[in-house]
Amino acid sequence: MWLMLWILAVLVVTFVLVNLGWRWASRIWSLPCPSGMAWFLENPIVQRLNGTRITVERLGLQPGQRVLEIGPGPGRLLIPAARAVLPGGEAVGIDIQPRMLQRLQDRANREGITNLTTIQGDAAQPHVAEGSFDVVFLCTCLGEIPERAAAMTQCFRALKPGGILSITELWGDPHYQSQSKVRQLAEAAGFQLRSIQGRPWFYTATFCKP
Repeated sequence: MWLMLWILAVLVVTFVLVNLGWRWASRIWSLPCPSGMAWFLENPIVQRLNGTRITVERLGLQPGQRVLEIGPGPGRLLIPAARAVLPGGEAVGIDIQPRMLQRLQDRANREGITNLTTIQGDAAQPHVAEGSFDVVFLCTCLGEIPERAAAMTQCFRALKPGGILSITELWGDPHYQSQSKVRQLAEAAGFQLRSIQGRPWFYTATFCKP
């Protein structure tokens, strides 16, 4: 019991210290989550604190859908999303960091996920066919993208008419984006707000492409 509490305390303190340093650095640079932190993001306790299960549920994924995640990191959301769209569905992740993508692909291979592919590239640039996805989602990633308006334009382009854009923000993230900022960026790209679930410190904004 005491050992578990000690481990939890260490994880919380580590998270706070890393967050403060990252938040300070993000004022100067737009920094993606370092690939060296993948082990931390994959920790079950951290995943619980980050609301992994709730975030996936808010996506409302259905079998047969094609889904795209911007900034999937080591796959804490994309791997369960890939499972959720089976049978017949496909999951794609775009990340700027090759080492993150390699870690994601290795994990997918270990867990027998065969309907997941990765693309290395900048989210502000076109990488997928126009109108080819049912759902595009970002989780604590939007603030890491220097050209956020261009990234929203690419999300709009990637979605089919009637497709869904889901953006989740967590207050503890150093690049946290407010609900008003997210709504401003999405609507400027042509999206229509459908709903906002959760509270300001952990919310998911869902938009629709007309």
